[in-house]
Amino acid sequence: MVSGKLCKGLLLVLLAALLVLPLAEAPLAQEIGEGEPYSLSEDYRIELNGLGDASITDTISYDPDWFSTYGYLFEENPNLLSRRFRADTNLGEIENFSVKISHSKATVTVSFDAPGLAYLLDDGWHLFGYAGYQVVDEGGERMVLKASWTLNNEFTLFEEMPLEEKVTILLPEGARNAEWDEETGAVRYDLPEITPAGGGFLYRHKSLFTIVFSLLTAIGLLLFLFASTRKTREAVPATVGAPPLPGTPPPAETPAFPPLQEAYVPPPPAPPPPPEEPSTQAFCRKCGHPRGDEKAMYCRRCGAKFE
Repeated sequence: MVSGKLCKGLLLVLLAALLVLPLAEAPLAQEIGEGEPYSLSEDYRIELNGLGDASITDTISYDPDWFSTYGYLFEENPNLLSRRFRADTNLGEIENFSVKISHSKATVTVSFDAPGLAYLLDDGWHLFGYAGYQVVDEGGERMVLKASWTLNNEFTLFEEMPLEEKVTILLPEGARNAEWDEETGAVRYDLPEITPAGGGFLYRHKSLFTIVFSLLTAIGLLLFLFASTRKTREAVPATVGAPPLPGTPPPAETPAFPPLQEAYVPPPPAPPPPPEEPSTQAFCRKCGHPRGDEKAMYCRRCGAKFE
């Protein structure tokens, strides 16, 4: 009986310890740095002009404790800040890049220009790269988007931190019908064509004047071709036997040249005479003296020629 009560008491003590242990671990984890991770907030501001060029200001706010410990690394390594934007394929070209670091506010402010950030397509102007965002405010020449991410890059020194991002897009003056396409992640808006200063009547009727100038150019080209071909026909001489045109001078007579004489060609040289065959006569027929050498052509005594 006593042993049963003792077992029940031990079980109650064990259950109480299990319930109290998690509550005691929470403040201890926060004291040793195992609590919630540091968070960031980003304010991304885009100002567009009528040509689609953008001036961008990006302000990132850090946790003051984290920034007081690691903020100096951004000053010693400015490439950590520029690398993120230069690798962004939506930005393209970047100009006038500058960075301002505030240790008192624990913020990093990056500003730069992005020429041609917005594209003029058939259905209006488009600003790409905002898939996964939500529209929180729109109206007139202004649109505000918002998104939540987990950031792990150069801006967090490759430490995972939750990020709350707000993008404010200031559209050009006169922009209208601004909307955000959820499928493509693009902000689209219309911008009426602006008449340049001094355009006036000619600019408003440029289509009509373009047609008129094109017709005048075509007529001038036809007249030039007609005049040039007519002069060419008049310069062609009359054919043989045709009567000359009135007022046309008679054609000049072709000067007569004496006939060319045939050039003297000398006859070919005569072929050389065949070589004489050696004589087989053994004695001189005139004096009877022996010939001796077969190659002898004349007699040694009387001088007669051997045949």
